[in-house]
Amino acid sequence: MIHFLFKGILRDRSRSLFPVITISLGVGLTVLLAAYMEGAITDMMSLTAEMDTGHLKIMTQEYYENMDQMPIDLAITERDALIAKLDAEFPELEWVARTRFGGLLDVPDADGETRSQATVAGMSMDILSPGSNEPERMSLESSLVAGRLPERPEEIIIGDQLAEILEVGVGDDVTLIGSTMFGSMSFTNFTISGTIRFGIPVLDKGGAIVVDLQGVGLAMDMEDASSEILGLYRSGLYDREATTLVRDRVNEMFMDPEDPYSPIAIRLEDQNDMGAMLDYAGVMLGIMTFIFIGAMFVVLWNTGLMGSLRRYGEMGLRLAVGESKGHIYRSLLWEAVLIGIIGSILGTGLGLLGAWPLQVHGFNISEMMGNTTMFFREVIRAQITIETLYVGFLPGLIAPLLGAAVAGRGIYKRQTASLFKEFESY
Repeated sequence: MIHFLFKGILRDRSRSLFPVITISLGVGLTVLLAAYMEGAITDMMSLTAEMDTGHLKIMTQEYYENMDQMPIDLAITERDALIAKLDAEFPELEWVARTRFGGLLDVPDADGETRSQATVAGMSMDILSPGSNEPERMSLESSLVAGRLPERPEEIIIGDQLAEILEVGVGDDVTLIGSTMFGSMSFTNFTISGTIRFGIPVLDKGGAIVVDLQGVGLAMDMEDASSEILGLYRSGLYDREATTLVRDRVNEMFMDPEDPYSPIAIRLEDQNDMGAMLDYAGVMLGIMTFIFIGAMFVVLWNTGLMGSLRRYGEMGLRLAVGESKGHIYRSLLWEAVLIGIIGSILGTGLGLLGAWPLQVHGFNISEMMGNTTMFFREVIRAQITIETLYVGFLPGLIAPLLGAAVAGRGIYKRQTASLFKEFESY
């Protein structure tokens, strides 16, 4: 029977061409948008984890309550011993120390007087230790505009836009004005070893500077201390359930509710509204799929009604040879399924054809992001995954099936005698 229906679909293009085109376009658009959203969300999660939150972040409880203020006086002490314990207990994660801080960058003139100043947001990480993965993880080498990475604790990298504003370059001396971990004022001279452009608006426009942990230790009295310790899966893939178990275990091992300076662990999705963002993305994909199913259902329902009117003679003929109404109705549903499969396959191919250039070249969204504080690259790329291959099949099959189910009800409403009459004029 299916072979018979399939041959009918191929031979009678008037009843299959328009539905197949409609399904193909709907499925293709669903696949394209799903691939682009997957790429955007995956890139945002990966970038946020690497740059800011980690897959898991450990800090003191008091720091957690005030983390938006970056209070280095509430930093974790005895950092190296804690990292060693974490490495031994959770080897699937790489544990790295980070310190975020704010300050004022002062540029002197030839007489040592202030020539220009700017507020900066500093990031401190392990750049100088042999074998450290931090420079590669943060893409420091590939993001350099001029100069090189720091080779001494007294060297720093500053944002390329910040360098233009301050009118400084590689080799110039600057002074970082801030406060130490113990609350006293800090004035530390650094030499600019390079300028950098991350391609991330929130960093490039925010006056970012990058300092090695040793440099921050000297400037802010933070030897063997850091504001945060990040845990990053060595596989690079975030697992919500596994991370929840690790978080609970870390808190069980180290957190003391009575001690506000004891460590507490939080997941990626517990920071920067990432949990709500992930849920929102899932809801938006569901709404988008529902809209496409609804739109294709209406179009295919009307197509089915028009096709049923044209095929009343065929129905009369089939009844005349003894076929039941139920069998005719089921054959229409099977026909809709076959049309849905054909349209879904073509639509998936069409969507992948559109997603491939977006995955290779991406789409520049820098003008649309404005002054966002979210971690997005200027160029967002689609990501073709296994899910992308079948995400369009569900709406592609449901829509024609619903359309045929509603339109085919007319068979039961028509009297057999009426169908025979249609057969007479067929």
